[in-house]
Amino acid sequence: MSQMYNSTQVQQQFGRIMDQARADQVVVVERYGEPRAVIMDYGRYRQLLQMEQNLLRERLQAAAAAVAQRAGHLSEDEVDALIEQARSEVAQANEVR
Repeated sequence: MSQMYNSTQVQQQFGRIMDQARADQVVVVERYGEPRAVIMDYGRYRQLLQMEQNLLRERLQAAAAAVAQRAGHLSEDEVDALIEQARSEVAQANEVR
């Protein structure tokens, strides 16, 4: 569950809002009516980073496996081109997020 606060409220009630974040509530900070930042428990943040890294690793492994599967009959130059294509696809997928 998340709570929404504007930036002025966060400044005025920072201690209480930090307590909420540490209690596993996500605090969304708005500025001019637009969500701008999130305050959350550091442990949860670390878990999200780890999950993101795992997902990126899985995507790269899948791309590498696809390249390896197609590379059985290809020349070295063709393999290098496919590897570069897979890297580009992974980079583009990361930019979309």
